[in-house]
Amino acid sequence: MSAVSEISVKTVADQVCDLLRSELLSGNYIAGSAMREEELATRFGVSRHPIRKALQKLSLEGLLTSKPNRGVFVAASQKEHVKGLLTPMRKQLELYALDLAAPKLNDDHHRTWELLIRKMERAGEDQNPQEVLDLDAAFHQHLLVVAGLEEMLPVWQGIYSRMRDYHQEGNAQLSDLRFVAFAHRLLIDSLFDGKLAKARADWESHLGNGEFNKRAMASWLRQKNSAARKK
Repeated sequence: MSAVSEISVKTVADQVCDLLRSELLSGNYIAGSAMREEELATRFGVSRHPIRKALQKLSLEGLLTSKPNRGVFVAASQKEHVKGLLTPMRKQLELYALDLAAPKLNDDHHRTWELLIRKMERAGEDQNPQEVLDLDAAFHQHLLVVAGLEEMLPVWQGIYSRMRDYHQEGNAQLSDLRFVAFAHRLLIDSLFDGKLAKARADWESHLGNGEFNKRAMASWLRQKNSAARKK
């Protein structure tokens, strides 16, 4: 049975795309290495058509780069653009989504975010950095879904994919990956508190790795120290 033979509501091309995206974000491919349609089609047990569509989508997201008459290759890091371009673009999109989402928030939305945070906690306990990143992405994408901006998800994914090395390196500096879940729970608490201005400020600061993250880390350390003293 091939890796994509368990068909879901997604097309074969979408399934291939999801699998390749996860592998690319996990660092399974070296920057500049070729992505050959025939080899991938053989590996996944599908025709070259869905492979071609998946490679086109991943190129739009920035994980791959297409070179005329040469083929498709794994894109190099774009960390140099994070501060000046990618983070401002991401802030604008997510804060716009937050404004649209705020009046629509309900218990189902909260449960979805809470489920993602719990999975993030387990991934942190397992010290699984790629799963933490995947769940971090799902957490922020859900904001666009709540806002009714599903058509903008490819734009968001294109921004996030180009920041992948930046996020990986940031999480690698954490001594405990469970902090990622802790910080995101604080974001949701702020969002559901009903004070939009504060929620916006917290969300923007989080995206810019600003004071919100510093306060979250201080609170996280106090909580850990308190738990340690009780043992």
